[in-house]
Amino acid sequence: MSTLGRTFVVLVGKEWRLECRSRDLVTLLLCNGIMMAALIGAGVSSSILEDRVVQRLFPMLLWLAFLFSTVASLTRSHENELEGHGFEGLLLSGVDGSVMYAAKVVVLTILLSLSFVATAGALGVALNRELFDIFPHLLVIGALTSVGIASLTVLLSAVASTSRMKGVLLPILTFPLLFPYFFAGLELTSTLFEVRRLDLSSIWISLLVGADVVFFLLGLNLYELVLRD
Repeated sequence: MSTLGRTFVVLVGKEWRLECRSRDLVTLLLCNGIMMAALIGAGVSSSILEDRVVQRLFPMLLWLAFLFSTVASLTRSHENELEGHGFEGLLLSGVDGSVMYAAKVVVLTILLSLSFVATAGALGVALNRELFDIFPHLLVIGALTSVGIASLTVLLSAVASTSRMKGVLLPILTFPLLFPYFFAGLELTSTLFEVRRLDLSSIWISLLVGADVVFFLLGLNLYELVLRD
């Protein structure tokens, strides 16, 4: 394995251990997602909507719950490194910023995928929707979306991390850029509920993959510059 590859593996392990040690981000992601699902379930139940209406609304409610809970939770990212000056230490030791970025994206993608599973499962229970037969397909959509959201938010978290208004600035920067994921996820999930399978040739899959590639390449090229500035 090359030096770059070994550095990447070490940094992924470091990021994973940080998350396992503090559990701040994973706790926020899971709790916010489940809480959003519970609130939506309570609201829909009290409105006495017909079952067919709930079926049609479910994809939209799922993606709203997932995206809002994700952005609300990610204000905690980068805080450990900022408090301990971890970024400065890694950069001074000669670690490439793009490798740091890729390691963070990998770990955050895993956490976001777990959050998506928890949110979808909780919302399915809250709204009495049957998800078992389509869950593998739904997980593919969630994973593709998680890659892009992780790529985007790792970069934007670094941009907003030194601001006193980080908790406000990060959502303002992030939400407008998440609309491709919201619409693609909504369309793919709606179709999935109708035909009970995922069409990998769909233009919405291409949109997700394209957005993932664009955001990831932007992060690879800009992350170290953002940290140094």
